[in-house]
Amino acid sequence: MKLDWVQGLRGIAVLLVVLTHGRFFLDGTPNEGLATMLFLPGAMGVDLFFLVSGFIMVYTTRHAGGPRDAALFAAKRFARVWPAYAVVTMAWIFIKRDGFWFFADAGRLQELFTSLAFLPVAPHDPPFFGLVFPLAWTLAFEMYFYLVFGLSMLAGSRRWLALAGWMLLTLVALPLMAGGPTLDVRQHLALDFGYLHLVSNPIVWEFVAGMAAGLLYLDPRVRFPNAGLAWQAVVCSAGFVLWWGWSGAGGFHGPAGWGWPLALMLLALAIASKTVTLRMPGWLTWVGNVSYSMYLTHFLGQVVLTRWLDQHSLHTRSWNEVYLALLLAIPLASASHWLLERQLGGWTRRKLVLLVDRWLPAPPVPEGPDVIKMANVAP
Repeated sequence: MKLDWVQGLRGIAVLLVVLTHGRFFLDGTPNEGLATMLFLPGAMGVDLFFLVSGFIMVYTTRHAGGPRDAALFAAKRFARVWPAYAVVTMAWIFIKRDGFWFFADAGRLQELFTSLAFLPVAPHDPPFFGLVFPLAWTLAFEMYFYLVFGLSMLAGSRRWLALAGWMLLTLVALPLMAGGPTLDVRQHLALDFGYLHLVSNPIVWEFVAGMAAGLLYLDPRVRFPNAGLAWQAVVCSAGFVLWWGWSGAGGFHGPAGWGWPLALMLLALAIASKTVTLRMPGWLTWVGNVSYSMYLTHFLGQVVLTRWLDQHSLHTRSWNEVYLALLLAIPLASASHWLLERQLGGWTRRKLVLLVDRWLPAPPVPEGPDVIKMANVAP
């Protein structure tokens, strides 16, 4: 069962990110400072995505466990994320990174293969890590989280203990031996292996906070005693997020920046939703459904839009171009969702699930008492 309020949060998160990048249309103009003040805090949409991911993974796998469930989880996550990402990365190369000339350089090819594997290209540039497609840094963290979360499912009933142990090892013990730990996502630790910079980055705590919210949501004992307290929690937590972000108190990604107020808001919404109905507008739920595609394609759309405006002498560097960028993001997301997520990703998912069924077949369904009775009276 889909939680509409969660889809609404996804929709809000991606719209914030689109507007954050839309501010670039006003760079170098008298409105640049105002655009930065209004739209830069919208980058917290990324932190909200991470929190929601942790929550959703707990909710959707609450009955899962064992090798088959872990393999199915990995297949579905890979099929959802990687095919669309690979296509958009290639589109970015041809639109922004010199096209075919990009592939003539061996160093760039190495960067491409590293990026497609969600490995840091520039390990000492956290949290962005220099991937070929600039927005892919968030996907590198997502895929790492999916990998660890999927492996924890192999532990069965001890999955949460195993996951907690891993997070303490990588986010506390490992940084402690390398100059940390800190809550600064731009930390520079003394680590030789590049991927460890991603593994130990404190932004991973946001996935952990999302999982904690998910576990509390599933606990029937945790709830507000009445609707009044539930609505107070919703309004106050959301209002605090707005103040924290747009007052400048937050400042940047990470649990010590935009993350912790968002985590409190997610928890408040989750617990409140057990007492009151959190209704979301249909259009916002739709945006949440296509949020991954919108995240992937909106930056491409803004680059193409800028070139088109330049070619037709329409580039005014004004607020109306921010509006056009937001408008363009809608059909791009719709087309990408259908073509890349549902068609290409759906095809990939079906093929991978078939492989899982072949290597790890589902256990036979036990016969019910009615079937046994019918077998006994059959002639």
